[in-house]
Amino acid sequence: MQTLDLIVDAWADGAVAERDRWRERRRVAEGAMAERSRLRGVATPRRTPEEADFADQLRALWDVCGNPATEAVARHCEVSARTLDSYLDGRTFPTPERFDQILIGLASVIGADEADESVVHEAQRTERLREVLFRARAARKEERARVRELATALPGGQSEPARDAPPSFNGFGQVPGVLPGRRFADRRALVRSGVHRQLMAGIAGSEKLGAESVVLGGEHFGDEDHGDVITYTGEGAATGDQQLTRGNAALATSASARTPVRVVRRITDASGVQAYRYDGLYTVEDYWSEQGSNGWRVWRFHLVRMAPAEQGVANLAQLDEAEGPGLVGDMRSPLSVQRVVRSTAVANLVKQIHDFRCQVCGVRLQLRAGRAYAEAAHIRSLGSPHGGVDAIGNLLCLCPNCHVLMDAGMLVINDDLTVVSRADSAVLGVLRETPEHRIDRQALAYHRILHGMPEEGRGIDA
Repeated sequence: MQTLDLIVDAWADGAVAERDRWRERRRVAEGAMAERSRLRGVATPRRTPEEADFADQLRALWDVCGNPATEAVARHCEVSARTLDSYLDGRTFPTPERFDQILIGLASVIGADEADESVVHEAQRTERLREVLFRARAARKEERARVRELATALPGGQSEPARDAPPSFNGFGQVPGVLPGRRFADRRALVRSGVHRQLMAGIAGSEKLGAESVVLGGEHFGDEDHGDVITYTGEGAATGDQQLTRGNAALATSASARTPVRVVRRITDASGVQAYRYDGLYTVEDYWSEQGSNGWRVWRFHLVRMAPAEQGVANLAQLDEAEGPGLVGDMRSPLSVQRVVRSTAVANLVKQIHDFRCQVCGVRLQLRAGRAYAEAAHIRSLGSPHGGVDAIGNLLCLCPNCHVLMDAGMLVINDDLTVVSRADSAVLGVLRETPEHRIDRQALAYHRILHGMPEEGRGIDA
């Protein structure tokens, strides 16, 4: 529109009437093009009466201010001249914040005289404009909704609607209408269904909210898939240490937040045809770093399948059998995850030795009736693959906050028992140790290595 104005000004010697006539002809042409597109089956938004009303009132304010050049106003506000032209022509409309910027620009252009500035900031006029702007934005939102609805009805308006995943699906947990055992021909079918919303990456999700889903393809050395229990290797370059970022960080967040993760397996039938099968929800029970076979450090994640009742199905094994035989690598083991039995007596003993006071920060959580609360935290986790023992030297008495930080590797304890925060490398103090409770230094070293700290015969430098 700005280019058209320049051409008309040069041709008609700046005649305002001629410029307005050509602007009107352009609006008519754009309307005719939109109508032709609608008849061809392409949904296009139309200009609402509320938007036209706002453009007319903004133009009236502009005229009251002496019809200043948009370039001059743009120099005094954070809105470009081209954008101002689009507002005045009714092609777009501003946000409330940009409207305030326009008022500032107009007041600056028409002069420092308070009488002139009052023309711009006159309360009744500006409040009326803000109300009209609000109605225009609401009408535009309704118009966009109309266009989206029309796009699904008109031929050519939407070539491939997402039939399997409803718009309300937020990405976590079961996808409505998709039960465990369902097969998909390729990764595109997984994306369309909402089961795994990544065409290439094996982990879908975000560092902030957690992992939505993972795809097991058997491409990572060190992966262990026992059906109900999985050791999954994180993502990262093959020529360097894996980092706890992106998909790896998403899985770590799932471990902390206890959010369910959908697991998809790549399968192959007897004829060699590959497909993907959704195998239900898992929880990330643990994660750690270790040295891989190529010498680089990798991140491993321990996933355990949730019980059928927690997934909203009657029997996962029956769903697998319903899919039929002949699949290479089918996982039909019964849901019988072995849980490590912890000694309550040993945990209580450690807490009593320290009078339920955290060994790191010294906090003692006092409850009613003289009771106190603390948590017994294992330095080296029990069971596979860590192999920790349920002994007093492998336990710490911690408050809930320090327990979470310890499990996440954000607290590092050196052999001299200095406690370092990995968030800012600050020394938090010295871990309290008593004659009755001696800390296992080998367990501390394992914890440091597990969470990616270099081990050269000692812990992290304080």
